[in-house]
Amino acid sequence: MKESFGVIGIGKRGKSGLEAAKVLKALGEDVFLSEVGSIDIYSEEARLLEEWGIPFELGGHSEEVFKKDVLIVCPGIKPDAPVLLEARKRKIEIWSEIELAYRIAQAPIIAVTGTNGKTTTSSLVAHLAKETGKRVFLGGNIGVPLVKISLEASPSSLIVSEISSNQLEYIHRFRPWIAILLNFSEDHLDRYGTLENYRRAKSRITMNQMEEDWVVRNLDDQWSSETPSRAQSIFFSSRILPSFGSFLQEDKVLLKDQEEVPVCQVSSLPLVLRANPENALAAAACGMILGIPPERISRSLKTFPGVPHRLEEVCQIDGVLYLNDSSGTNPLSTLRALSAIDRPVILIAGGSEKQSDFSPLILGFKCKVKHLVLFGATKERIAETCRKHGFFSFTVEENDLQKVIKRARSLAEPGDVVLFSPACASFDMFKDFEHRGEVFREMVLEEEKCG
Repeated sequence: MKESFGVIGIGKRGKSGLEAAKVLKALGEDVFLSEVGSIDIYSEEARLLEEWGIPFELGGHSEEVFKKDVLIVCPGIKPDAPVLLEARKRKIEIWSEIELAYRIAQAPIIAVTGTNGKTTTSSLVAHLAKETGKRVFLGGNIGVPLVKISLEASPSSLIVSEISSNQLEYIHRFRPWIAILLNFSEDHLDRYGTLENYRRAKSRITMNQMEEDWVVRNLDDQWSSETPSRAQSIFFSSRILPSFGSFLQEDKVLLKDQEEVPVCQVSSLPLVLRANPENALAAAACGMILGIPPERISRSLKTFPGVPHRLEEVCQIDGVLYLNDSSGTNPLSTLRALSAIDRPVILIAGGSEKQSDFSPLILGFKCKVKHLVLFGATKERIAETCRKHGFFSFTVEENDLQKVIKRARSLAEPGDVVLFSPACASFDMFKDFEHRGEVFREMVLEEEKCG
């Protein structure tokens, strides 16, 4: 490439900035990393940068950043960050880490985006894609930066990548061979301000696709079915029979091409897929593009091991099942988790503020949620929404997860489920939803030990 690169931010999950700098150095490029965090936070990363011979600065962005031809920005940095405003003023090109990864990668990329279900669907597609006999790499927003696997993946392998709207903000040439568009709903208004801005960012995933590429569309979702793309379309739906793709008929997953072909019963799928059969349908449609026979698609769906923090069974205590669904970071994802459970639920919810509307969540409880235990920055706003809709079976707890779990345990009876699905982001009390889920799991297992 032979340009000079500034990397803005070390990165949180997966350390995408750190990995981008490492890859650029390995390619012999001129690279400089700049991070506002201090040495107290990033001492280990600073040690690695020194070991790799990569120049860097911590504690702020100096003039050195603006001497570079291209800035690569971590997805956690907001578009109105002063360093990016200054870069645009000076007409410095800005790339997402996935843009760099795409320019390096030789393997075709299957990119999954949507408001809900990205991680489960990405993991499921990677699990399914192994049926092709190719080597499959899984990365992106799922925790392993796309740039980290871009060098290792050969042209004969496949890359499956979870892609967030943040990562799509600064793409230029990024072009997935297969783009899977799951769904669109209210989320991330703290970053985008309006739904239209969020929708515009999501829709960038298809902007560079060509006629030989594919887009997997959800017929039940307006954004997914109408996002412009020059690629060929294949569809999935839980309500409509597609002309070409996968669909749900009563309790069956079927494929439709020249004829209808049964794949499996929804009831035979793991809990996480029963909660979100659309994820199974999207993966099945992708399997059709990959040329995987229906019987192998069936086997992959049934043997999917699931993903941590997504309706993950932790343990049973006194006849009560504890489920970790920390990935439930918005109301819709929590509603979908509830839909998969056929037992009375004690729901634990609350977290950092994303300006979500909690009315659909409360109205969706029906008779399933026996009691709601609230904590975190949003607890009072959720409580007010409960009062507004006449749901008074809730408790507002201190921001202490251990006390919250004890409260839920005291309310649960044999046969109930304690569901940890916060419907909010985690940044008020935790590093990310994975950290939140790990703390929940550890605390529940400690409760089990104590008896």
